[in-house]
Amino acid sequence: MHYQPNTQDTAPEQPAKPSSHRSQKHKKSILIPALVLGSITLALAFLAWIDPTDTGISWGYVYTGLIKPLSRLLIYLGIGLFAGQAMESLGWAEKLALPARPLMRLSGLKDESGVAFVTAFASNLAANTLLMGYYKEGRITKKEMTLTYLLNTGLPVFLVHLPTTFFVIAPLVKTAGLIYLGICLTAAGLKSALVLIYCRISLGRSVPASNHATTPPVQDKTKKSPHRGLIPAFKKRFARIVLYTAPIYVIIFLLNHLGFFEYLRTSLAHSLSLSFFPVESASVVIVTLAAEFTSGAAAAGALLDGGILTIKQTVLALIIGTIAATPIRALRHQLPSQAGIFSPSLALKQLCLSQALRIGTIIIVATPYLVWF
Repeated sequence: MHYQPNTQDTAPEQPAKPSSHRSQKHKKSILIPALVLGSITLALAFLAWIDPTDTGISWGYVYTGLIKPLSRLLIYLGIGLFAGQAMESLGWAEKLALPARPLMRLSGLKDESGVAFVTAFASNLAANTLLMGYYKEGRITKKEMTLTYLLNTGLPVFLVHLPTTFFVIAPLVKTAGLIYLGICLTAAGLKSALVLIYCRISLGRSVPASNHATTPPVQDKTKKSPHRGLIPAFKKRFARIVLYTAPIYVIIFLLNHLGFFEYLRTSLAHSLSLSFFPVESASVVIVTLAAEFTSGAAAAGALLDGGILTIKQTVLALIIGTIAATPIRALRHQLPSQAGIFSPSLALKQLCLSQALRIGTIIIVATPYLVWF
């Protein structure tokens, strides 16, 4: 027999925290990012107000390089956050968990992780907001949240970007591009598989049947008004996302303006140009670092068509360019948005783990091809 505790006996032992205490804690958590955002905004306004020839910062430069892309990012974050909370409020989470439930149970993850996993095939932003929401509600642990994040950044995220990547790589690099994509696809699958194996080992064999992404406790109220509380909760969480994302994005903007990322690219390109592979292959890596991956693919395609590089050398150049550029792109493009959803320290930790796993699995998958084929 299971002992059912008396609520009268247990109530005095764990008094509920007053709402004023929670509101004060919330205010303290957003005070620092709000002050940082305000200070940086004033500094940028001052730099744009004085002579732009001295600082290189003008109103047009700030709008094009900061305000416009930051606004677009915040819109995407808002859509992802609203979609995640709407799925919870309308009871769609349980249905989303069904396809992934056998895999999640086998690996020891809960249905909440299954919801985020399925959602990641459509939107990684929405999946991340779901994970953070589940963690704050106490439905998953911090470890489960991090492991599910790593799982989602494997195969689901790669497949989301595959159509765009394919139609860039295939016309430019042809056969070498298809081999490169095959290596990256296999590496993404290996990354997710390794995370699932680790989950199985560290989290246990199975999850109790009660751990579903089920409907909220008050079922009657949810049925009568499934959207109740959706807008207030969205406003509260989105305000926090803005206050954390915007300062980090502005800092990244300033670092880029001061030449920090250009310095990293130049240093990496110089070291790679002196390494073991041909100079022509190094040029592809240098272009990839100096610009974007599309430029590197175009350079590789031109060298391949001209007979300067073989297919194998082209694949090697694309892989090394991807590995070298991964940390810089993660810092510039992913850290600001993820710091708004998670905390900055947690976002940085998860991002480093994810990129390390990505680089490691690409090396594991690419080595047999480069050695034996």
